[in-house]
Amino acid sequence: MGPVQILLAEDNYGDIALIQQALRQHRIEHSLRVARDGGEAIDLLSRMGASGGMPCPDLVLLDLNLPKADGAQVLAALRQRSECANTPVIVVTSSDAPRDKRRMADLGVNRYFKKPSDLDEYMKLGATVLEVMAARRSDAPGAPPSAH
Repeated sequence: MGPVQILLAEDNYGDIALIQQALRQHRIEHSLRVARDGGEAIDLLSRMGASGGMPCPDLVLLDLNLPKADGAQVLAALRQRSECANTPVIVVTSSDAPRDKRRMADLGVNRYFKKPSDLDEYMKLGATVLEVMAARRSDAPGAPPSAH
């Protein structure tokens, strides 16, 4: 399997750097495409999965609080594309509001990762990515049954 194709929708440079560090620290071979706001993410998604267009990402890392369109709008745009409907999504956000967690669960996110203030805790995002990608591989057609 080649590098994991990741779409990151995040407007904060510091968080982008920390996410890249977490991916590197967990030795995740990846290609990262960054959308700096919700509008840019929706535009990218509109071109994914279509014939001749970019393929759907293997994983979406999604901030909820984005300019132009929020994370829920980006997620809805992703789920509307039948080719990308099963793409795993990890919400990476500063929000710890139960309302946001419920809303994201209703929209079918795979994990909800609250951005911690502690660097070591932030680096655990890499382990979360590995878990989600392993679960996706085990659920793929032709894959051996998973033990979860």
